[in-house]
Amino acid sequence: MRIITGKHKSRVLKTLKGPNTRPMMDRMKESVFNTIDSYIEGANVLDLFGGSGALSLEAISRGAKHSSISEINYEAYKVILENVQTLKEENNVTIYKMSYQKLLQVIKENEFKFDLVFVDPPYKLEVANLIIEELIKSGNLNDEAIIVSHYYKGTYPVLTQENLEVLKHNVMGTSEYIIYKYINQ
Repeated sequence: MRIITGKHKSRVLKTLKGPNTRPMMDRMKESVFNTIDSYIEGANVLDLFGGSGALSLEAISRGAKHSSISEINYEAYKVILENVQTLKEENNVTIYKMSYQKLLQVIKENEFKFDLVFVDPPYKLEVANLIIEELIKSGNLNDEAIIVSHYYKGTYPVLTQENLEVLKHNVMGTSEYIIYKYINQ
């Protein structure tokens, strides 16, 4: 796993060995970031299933201001921490060793707002659309926030809420992703 571009271009990131995480492959990650690149500069990022931290760290490399990463698995949490330290991004990344549910509660209580959200849960957790709906309901998205939802092909229908615009919907192998833009109405 590597950083594609930006100030940390080509830097290699550690990943957790074994089946406990499923990182987005480089080809898909490149497709996603090519679509969202113009929205990243100065963005406040939320990454609810950190894995290795690769999505957040790619965003930081491309100019995002800060990323909040949630990871409940202790070994994955340590990998994220090591990647953040290796890139010397401790001031720009906050890692929460907690479930996505707990972090959603924390951000709601503290009224945190985000410009870019990565929803990339383990395939067995079919919660991506529920998370997106909760973020909208709780008011934690800035106007024109970008939401990247990555999941096993065919798992979710495209959300058709009037405050969500689909920027891109793509299938690659057994994976699928949708990029939404949130329009605050």
